[in-house]
Amino acid sequence: MFGAPWEAQIFGLVVQLGDRGLFAWREWAETLGAVIREAQAAGDPDLGDTYYRHWVSALERIMTGHGLADAQTVERLLGEIEREAHEHRERQLAGGAVAVPTAVAPRRDLS
Repeated sequence: MFGAPWEAQIFGLVVQLGDRGLFAWREWAETLGAVIREAQAAGDPDLGDTYYRHWVSALERIMTGHGLADAQTVERLLGEIEREAHEHRERQLAGGAVAVPTAVAPRRDLS
């Protein structure tokens, strides 16, 4: 289950990039684990609400590390994701209707 549309999007993006061989799943697990440990060391209370933000940070690290994207492009995309997450949270707090996908079936056949 995802708390916001962008969470489902980052999940799907990571699955697609991993399935296409842009990184090894072991590398993904190690990078995500490192990002989470760093966040906890910096004071993240690990309540679950920042989990997919860690996915974004891990993906950023992998993409820039492999030269798949430059830091400026990744920073722009992260800003867009962060704005969407903030707007979604504000709508939730205001009691507004929020569409939330509950499952994502990654598309495996990309031909």
